Amino acid sequence: MASFSGVAAQTVKVGVIGQFTGPYALAGKQLRESIDAYVAQYGTKSGSQNIEFVYKDIGGSNPALAKSLAEQLIVKDGVSILTGFFLSPEAAAVAPVINETKTPSVLSVAASPPLLKMSPWFVRAGQNLWQPAIIQADFAADNGKKRAYIAVADYAPGHDVQEAFTKRFKERGGEIVAADRIPLNTVDFAAFAERIANAKPDIVATFLPNGAPAIGFFNALAARGVTKSAMIIGIAETDDPDLPSYNDNIIGVYTSIFYAGGLTNPENVALKKVMAEKFGANHAIGVNNVSPYDGIRLIYRMVEVQKGKFDPDAAMTAVKGFSWNSPSGPKMIDPETREMIHNIYVRQVQKVDGKLTNVLVKTYEKVGVPKL
Repeated sequence: MASFSGVAAQTVKVGVIGQFTGPYALAGKQLRESIDAYVAQYGTKSGSQNIEFVYKDIGGSNPALAKSLAEQLIVKDGVSILTGFFLSPEAAAVAPVINETKTPSVLSVAASPPLLKMSPWFVRAGQNLWQPAIIQADFAADNGKKRAYIAVADYAPGHDVQEAFTKRFKERGGEIVAADRIPLNTVDFAAFAERIANAKPDIVATFLPNGAPAIGFFNALAARGVTKSAMIIGIAETDDPDLPSYNDNIIGVYTSIFYAGGLTNPENVALKKVMAEKFGANHAIGVNNVSPYDGIRLIYRMVEVQKGKFDPDAAMTAVKGFSWNSPSGPKMIDPETREMIHNIYVRQVQKVDGKLTNVLVKTYEKVGVPKL
């Protein structure tokens, strides 16, 4: 397969593979919002080069289509960089393509730990799932919790969270009393909540897809009194855009994630301002806005160092060890692993002025990827 990376570039094309329709269309909407917000702030030029975004819709979970779209973007559309990749399987499917063509690719959301080992041309703009999982365990231990029940979705990311939490919690002196892997098609969570209640844990660590699955699960826990008897800590289930879908059963639940909407650093204030101007005063920014936004910052860095012809090696070198201030706080790309080193925040859902709100309760600074 031919690569167009060496073509003289007055304009660097960036291919964006996203779910703009289908069951994950909200993530695609947030991806496009993030790009639009970044361009509104910083324009379409980096260094001496213009940047043009070329969008392709994957429409759902379709790794084979992701690979085909990547080939089309590189060979037919002449893109020099790829981004997008909401789900980890589609990123994994693209790895052989970018390895062959030497195409730098920024993972905007995909969080599976093994991904970056699949290609030296991947760099992660979001989190590795081990990061929030170890902070779940640390926060539980820091609060004196000893007996954990783990409830995760039964697919690879859920298994990754279970593995990381289990190892870290045991290292901190805790006990895993039981664990459930919940099928993704589950609609009735009563049996799982019953098992958790009977086990009498003092901490329940969760990882479930946002939306209906998470809402159903937390409602089931509340019905069995678990939200009152144990600390509940998830990862992104109560993200700000999802909070209006919950009722007061969610009050008190914690989550561990790399962004908190209440951050007052200048970069977050500026992003919230431009998002409000473009998408409305009540627009809620979520983690799936912030990591793609950081991904565009990495892309602009890749383009900034170019001196005429696009050099993929120079692009990757430019982001290894790169540090900057993001809306979610200080960031750095680990020069060896190409993983993000960043703050992980523990948030708790509280009622503030009559509105469900994620309130920042603790910051774990400069969290890298643990060696499990």
